[in-house]
Amino acid sequence: MKKFRPRPAVVIFSAWLIVLALSSFSCSQYDYSSPSPGIIEVHLKTISTKIDFSPLNNFVLKVSSVTAIRSNGTEVLVFEDIQAKDRLTSVYNTLDIRARDSSLVIGQGYAPPGDYIGINLSVIPGDQIILNGYQQVDVVPPANFNPLLQFRKPFTVTESAGTRINLTVNLDSTLIKSSQSFFFRPTYYISSISLF
Repeated sequence: MKKFRPRPAVVIFSAWLIVLALSSFSCSQYDYSSPSPGIIEVHLKTISTKIDFSPLNNFVLKVSSVTAIRSNGTEVLVFEDIQAKDRLTSVYNTLDIRARDSSLVIGQGYAPPGDYIGINLSVIPGDQIILNGYQQVDVVPPANFNPLLQFRKPFTVTESAGTRINLTVNLDSTLIKSSQSFFFRPTYYISSISLF
């Protein structure tokens, strides 16, 4: 009696077909799509009725970090602009004319879609305020000053859309005038949230 022996080429081809069928089946089990990120854009707005917005006046905030806080407590880093890969300490003049109408951008970055509870800034005030281009007045923070400013107001980041957040610093109540200096007691909040 003659035994049937499959040819090696047929065995290899059959095994290849089985592997191909199994791999296409297993890939379809995990078919999902990841959402596209949104963009968070953080602007600084200054309220100042006692000190003029002028090129001759200058009071800076040194910002070392900007983070968006998700509703689950995790942080999303917001860099200086959308192309940045890291953030260095940046200096922003709160009396810049762009800060009066909140067009001074201090952070921009991609963020996962979802619900957020606010923005955190690590800020050190400048040592002096310059008035009229020449007058230098010392700025004194409190002894227990915490550089972490926490702006709290819920917002949502939407897939493939931008969320603009205006952080407002009220210099009228932040800089308290004494005889020789200004005391720094920051008064701040999120004044508006909008989509773009």
